[in-house]
Amino acid sequence: MLLGAPALAAANSGRSLGADLLLAPGDTLKFDILDDDKEPVDLLIASDGSMQAPYLGSVSVAGLTVAAALDHLNARYIERKIFVTPKIGLSVAAYRPVFVIGDVRQPGTFPFQADLTVEKAMGLAGGQITAANVEDPILARSRLHGELEAIETTIIREGLAIGRLTALLADREVIQDNDIPVSARAYMKGPVAETMRAVELRILQSDRQGFAAQQAILVEGIAEAVRGQDLLQELSGKVTQTIEFSRADLERGQGLQKRGIKTLTDVSNLERQLTMEEARQLQVLSDLSDGRRGIGTLKRQLAELEHARHMQALIDLQTHTAGLATAISSRRASEEQLMLLSALSAQEMAANREVVLDFTVRRSTAEGDADLRATPATRLQPGDVVVVSIRSTHDNAPLATVLPSVQSRVEPMGAQPSQ
Repeated sequence: MLLGAPALAAANSGRSLGADLLLAPGDTLKFDILDDDKEPVDLLIASDGSMQAPYLGSVSVAGLTVAAALDHLNARYIERKIFVTPKIGLSVAAYRPVFVIGDVRQPGTFPFQADLTVEKAMGLAGGQITAANVEDPILARSRLHGELEAIETTIIREGLAIGRLTALLADREVIQDNDIPVSARAYMKGPVAETMRAVELRILQSDRQGFAAQQAILVEGIAEAVRGQDLLQELSGKVTQTIEFSRADLERGQGLQKRGIKTLTDVSNLERQLTMEEARQLQVLSDLSDGRRGIGTLKRQLAELEHARHMQALIDLQTHTAGLATAISSRRASEEQLMLLSALSAQEMAANREVVLDFTVRRSTAEGDADLRATPATRLQPGDVVVVSIRSTHDNAPLATVLPSVQSRVEPMGAQPSQ
């Protein structure tokens, strides 16, 4: 049974997404030859508005509905005598995504959906950004003061840790003021700093004691091994002397045996004695060699212990230096926020808390791109760009134009207040 082109278009055109939507570059169509066993294929509409249809090649479909594009394909297949009665299925696999930008939590691209509105698109983007101005100014100042105290504690901790590591690398027992970075010295006053300094000093002393104990064990091991080598050297000399005496006895015994004074058994006993002394000499030499290797191992372990401690101290120093720089940067940012917050009057705070959302839909048309005013209920089309902006009701001006006027009244840190 043959299906007509209009019936196929109605069945496969993705009518749930809007059968009247016009195709455009970036859309993906699902193409299926219904009377073969092959799976449908996805065809992307290129930037020139065409798609690569099977057996036809480039076919322009941009600006057409799905039904019109199917009619156009059928006509081309008949015109090229590829099919007498085309049985083609055509539907939209994916429309162009929509873009949501501006004052939303997660700006980006999102797949086009059925009945997609501005409000739904903003929901896909995580909703609007909650302006910091909504926070009560008194609570905001209290929060910032708490953050500053926490940051100052971090600066003290990082600065003292750097001082401890500097003293450790210099092999000193105490943390000197010069060991602490200049940027952190101003914070080293008060009970918190004194308590942390005492803790860091205990850490330094404990580290030195632990390292000294390990070092002493290895040094004592080396000294003991050296004493063992000295004893083996002394033993080696005595064994060598004994061998010389045994050789002399053997030579005399051999001479007496030739003269008939010594028996063959006596000479054999002397030879056996010499062989035992030479074997003992080899054992002593082997023990000397093992002792030298043992001393070398202990010295290597001592060097590795010292090197590992030095390298770990350098790594920790680098980590704490980065932590100190981050803490100081955070403190400056919190100070600037507190200054800005302090400069805002209560009336300005109340005005800036009253904000509304503006929506603009940027849409590509045949005449070019157009910016359209929109509401949350405005329906979107594939490829639309939704721009969300927060606007203050104060003087009916955008929020972005309110804050700079406030910032201009903030005095630089350390400067005298303006009259």
